[in-house]
Amino acid sequence: MNGPRVLITNDDGIDSPGIQLLASELAKHFRVVVAAPARDMSGSGTGIGRFDPVAGVDLHEVELDSGVEAYSIDGPPGLAVMSASLGAFGDPPDLVVSGVNAGINTGHSIIHSGTVGAALTARTFKGRGLAVSLAQSDPWHWDTAVTVAVDAASWLLADRPEPRVLNVNVPALPLDQVKGIHWADLDEFGYFRVANAQIESRKLQLEVGSSNDRADPASDTALCHGGYVTLTPLSTVEPAPFPPIEASEIWAH
Repeated sequence: MNGPRVLITNDDGIDSPGIQLLASELAKHFRVVVAAPARDMSGSGTGIGRFDPVAGVDLHEVELDSGVEAYSIDGPPGLAVMSASLGAFGDPPDLVVSGVNAGINTGHSIIHSGTVGAALTARTFKGRGLAVSLAQSDPWHWDTAVTVAVDAASWLLADRPEPRVLNVNVPALPLDQVKGIHWADLDEFGYFRVANAQIESRKLQLEVGSSNDRADPASDTALCHGGYVTLTPLSTVEPAPFPPIEASEIWAH
């Protein structure tokens, strides 16, 4: 198949149903290769992990039901994206699609998300990145998220200058019940709300939950919980404006 080359990765691991279904559908439209962590690497952000440049990183070819070319990597999704961008699996990808993540990634806490981190890593290599996450439900509405992902991927690959990275959150609804699609601001934080250090039991406990009761109605958290697909353009690391002082004022020597 000719056309754009798409790398698919995630932070839930290559056995996740989200990545399996996504690969099957995207392969109908693009040249696809899957490279994803061998195990759950949630919370890895843009990290590439620690590896020995001489020994390398364990890599295994994986057989997917869809027949898509696929590999598991003993490392986080950021490493998979970096490797692909440097030519490990052939031509560098035109687009990195990360997901479908089991659970939404909203608010400024997305900096800790391996799903979003993979999309941002693509940008550091001058590529485009798409992170797709699905709100939790029983049963999971994977089909809704996959449909949204295909449309978003096609849109990002069109000849347009911006955005280069898009974070997408999909509500826990069948496709015909989704209320619409919205550009959305990042929530103040996101899903990790309370930390409690239990010194005696040597445990750090984190409460994971939505801050939707306090969220700005225009935020990604509130809109996604309200039944909308949310789109948030993201930028990778960029220098901030210099303060209006001489740098020498900071150095006391």
